[in-house]
Amino acid sequence: MKKILQISFWLIILAGIIVIFGFAVSEQKKTVCSGLVINLKDAEQPGFIYEKDVRAIISQLYPSLRGKILDSLNTAAITKELNRSPYLKNPIVVKTLNGLIKVQLERTEALVRVVNSKGDSFYLSKEGYVMPISRSYIPKTLIVTGHIYDSPNPYDKLIYNVNGGTASKKSILNKIFFLAETIINHSVFNQSIDQIYVTDCNEFEMVPSSGDHIILLGDVENLNHKLENLNAFYQAGISKLEEGEYKIFDLRFKDQVVCKKLMP
Repeated sequence: MKKILQISFWLIILAGIIVIFGFAVSEQKKTVCSGLVINLKDAEQPGFIYEKDVRAIISQLYPSLRGKILDSLNTAAITKELNRSPYLKNPIVVKTLNGLIKVQLERTEALVRVVNSKGDSFYLSKEGYVMPISRSYIPKTLIVTGHIYDSPNPYDKLIYNVNGGTASKKSILNKIFFLAETIINHSVFNQSIDQIYVTDCNEFEMVPSSGDHIILLGDVENLNHKLENLNAFYQAGISKLEEGEYKIFDLRFKDQVVCKKLMP
């Protein structure tokens, strides 16, 4: 008898929960949207996109959210539309019990600016995505020029990276991203390298901020080792050279930094 009473008790509790849940769902279907709240990380800082731009993207789907039945608003569709923007990442869109649509998201940050052989410019983000140039915001980044023939569409959302990218492995942008990311994260060269040039052999040359010499890097294979050699040379070897005598430092040879004079 005691066991039957226990089972009956839990069945009553379960039935009550189902009734309450059903009532909540029924009430939610009647709830109207009371507004849109956007939480854009670091919105107070200059950037490619602002809260008003996020609202404009959402208004393309729903010109007016306020007053609409909350259940009729598709948060997955809003998330997908925000994800299409090359200036936004990690959008989270939820409905609240009091009728709000809440949006939480971040800006995409530029890692490097690329100028292709046609003179067209675009950025690669810190995740390896393509970002179009903006007239309203120009971040300070590395600049890469030279024999670059890619003209990627930022809305394709391809990732350029030699390590696990989704773009074609043949694209030079994969190596550009890898090189730029390595330099930006380097404790020495993140402040001293300003520009990178791609040669017609798909090799890389780097120009330091001093502008008084050129660094022939070659391919990005063994990149960290090459940069270690260059750093060691700067610390110990360069002081032994006559100032301004050598204008080219060549890292293409294993475990060597070959110094060359410019031909007259």
